[in-house]
Amino acid sequence: MDESQELALTQLRTLVEKLSSSTEGYEKLTLMRFLVARSMNPDKAAKMFVDCQKWRASMVPPNGIPDEEVRDELEFGKICLQGPTKSGHPLVLVLCSKHFPAKNAVNFKKFVVYVLDKTIASGIKDKEVGDEKLVAVFDLANITYKNLDARGLITSFQFLQSYYPERLAKCYMLHMPGFFVSVWRFVCRFLEKSTQEKIVIVTDGEEEIKFKEEIGVDALPEEYRGRAKLTLIQDVLLPKTAPEILNLSSSIIAAAKTSLSLSHFFFLLLLLATATMATLTHQTPQTHFLSNLPLKPKPRAISARVKMSLHESAPSLAVVGVTGAVGQEFLSVLSDRDFPYSSVKMLASKRSAGKRVAFDGREYTVEELTAESFDGVDIALFSAGGSISKAFGPMAAEKGTIVVDNSSAFRMVDGVPLVIPEVNPEAMRGIKVGSGKGALIANPNCSTIICLMAVTPLHRHAKVKRMVVSTYQAASGAGAAAMEELVQQTREVLAGRPPTCNIFGQQYAFNLFSHNAPITENGYNEEEVKLVKETRKIWRLLTFLALSQNDTEVKVTATCIRVPVMRAHAESVNLQFENPLDENTARELLKKAPGVYIIDDRASNTFPTPLDVSNKDDVAVGRIRRDVSQDGNYGLDIFVCGDQIRKGAALNAVQIAEMLF
Repeated sequence: MDESQELALTQLRTLVEKLSSSTEGYEKLTLMRFLVARSMNPDKAAKMFVDCQKWRASMVPPNGIPDEEVRDELEFGKICLQGPTKSGHPLVLVLCSKHFPAKNAVNFKKFVVYVLDKTIASGIKDKEVGDEKLVAVFDLANITYKNLDARGLITSFQFLQSYYPERLAKCYMLHMPGFFVSVWRFVCRFLEKSTQEKIVIVTDGEEEIKFKEEIGVDALPEEYRGRAKLTLIQDVLLPKTAPEILNLSSSIIAAAKTSLSLSHFFFLLLLLATATMATLTHQTPQTHFLSNLPLKPKPRAISARVKMSLHESAPSLAVVGVTGAVGQEFLSVLSDRDFPYSSVKMLASKRSAGKRVAFDGREYTVEELTAESFDGVDIALFSAGGSISKAFGPMAAEKGTIVVDNSSAFRMVDGVPLVIPEVNPEAMRGIKVGSGKGALIANPNCSTIICLMAVTPLHRHAKVKRMVVSTYQAASGAGAAAMEELVQQTREVLAGRPPTCNIFGQQYAFNLFSHNAPITENGYNEEEVKLVKETRKIWRLLTFLALSQNDTEVKVTATCIRVPVMRAHAESVNLQFENPLDENTARELLKKAPGVYIIDDRASNTFPTPLDVSNKDDVAVGRIRRDVSQDGNYGLDIFVCGDQIRKGAALNAVQIAEMLF
């Protein structure tokens, strides 16, 4: 070590003592990891060091976390311990598709500590020196979008990066699905540059070759074209020095106090990303609808991985508006659900023509949308605005294409089905791929979808007489530019600068206002009118109601508000029923409803939030309670949250397309 490093270490030791702790027994290289992680700032490094000591003492028993405490997690067989790599580091392999939501957040954290402690201990030969590192590989094959938990990812980052410095040598991500890219970009905003430089996303043959060379065939399992056998972490026997390594009073566990580094973050990050802590959502979201679709293929060797969605006999697709927020989400959902297709056209405006778009492991060139674009196209997903849909939708249908349109152009047109697959699939009766007949199918407004996903199961049981809806709508409903402006305004306001107001004409960050849709003559804005009219049309088609000519339509009123949230809407719904419905029965109905899950814990005051449902398929419902302003059990109040881009737009459209087979 040079003189400046020695000086920094001396200052660190002194500062730790001032914080009523001690560095006695800790190797220099251990302490240096804290300094490096805090840019050689002794004050910050000392605080981090003491925080890690306190955390470790409160979290981990003196001899480490025993197998018995994490037995349930180990039984899934999702963590393999290989190695050493060519660089001499132990290799931990996470099979993300085998991870399932933890029932207990504390136990899940213990499991992560168990994995990383054991991984680092396995790489110590005779004596721990303090700077041992590990190599992590995450196989993301077959993970699903609906299990992502944005709040869990951010929380785990804040927790882990604060406690565990400089143990990660390198992190490789294999088989990253398209939908995960946007999530990863968001998470990277919170990562330090030095951390990002250690992460390699393996996407092509050249990177795969380099990955294999750096790991070495002796450490890589046969499933990844190596020579080693997959070895579950619980089957690995530590050397005889292991008890000393995991003894809190020893200098070795001093390293273990800091051993998890940012690799700990990446374990939680990607394990959470595949199906994160259920305690944050109180119930695992389940999508029962279309549950008979084929399961995704099992993970395979890197070079042999084949997307099962590409079939010569499958229908041909076109995505209109592919460069927009919903258009990009179309691609993510199609890839995530392994939607079968034989070919796909990426269509957009003349301005976007020529751009390159990645989908299903390939790159496509965006084509300009023209009258000839739909020749030979079986299914077209539209999200390019009402004017484009009106101009090209009927044209495509005349050519035999089945158009699923995300705009408002055809929603209230007689003869055009307005469909939420979990709510009124019968509206699509007779429309099928291969019939040679084109058709127009309308995707409802996002607020309508989110509302009716939760309310329709109750409507079926007790028949809604009147519904009052107040919506709190995210930036994503106004497009990608609005989302970008919200981020920009937030930075500007926090910096004391005037906010840029190009999209809404007023400050959006740290503010809320009536929805920006035009106001009609009766004082309702167009967004509110859509929710009222679309609800009536969808429910009017429900065969279970068997409405007679004497029945009146449900009364619906709405107030729509724009709030500074990125991509998930929230809705407060007050219901009046013709028949009695108590809150306990309502909960049971919602538990069984496809695409719906409940977050309703009164004891802990935990209910749905936009973060809970961001990047998820299902709609969350909570605050389920009797309306005390009505007599008996003829009224309920509920609170609903759903991802506007996902279920509110792209997922619903793709589910409609899946019903065409």
